[in-house]
Amino acid sequence: MKKIFILTLILSIINFPNFAFADEVFICQDKNKDLHFVLYEDANGTRNGHMYIKNIQVASLNTYRVNDITIRASVKGNSPDVEFIFNRSREQVFITIRDSVEEICNAKVIVD
Repeated sequence: MKKIFILTLILSIINFPNFAFADEVFICQDKNKDLHFVLYEDANGTRNGHMYIKNIQVASLNTYRVNDITIRASVKGNSPDVEFIFNRSREQVFITIRDSVEEICNAKVIVD
């Protein structure tokens, strides 16, 4: 069992740099430190992303750019009506649930 855990850990470390190909990464720095978001863009703007908890992908995201500093995203598939808000200039991630907005975390933002 220990060998499987170590092998899984090694593989996750090897695969961790995958978001080097991302256009924007939001890594929570205060609360929710195990959470980060990877966003991708193409010629038409923001086009999808992924949400990770402890370096494990837990959701795929539909994204759209609001303006130069803000991106909104919802979880693909059959999910609750929630939306994530990524603010590059304030380096924060928010979530909207039923018209109320709450901060998820202050984030380190990496823009490629």
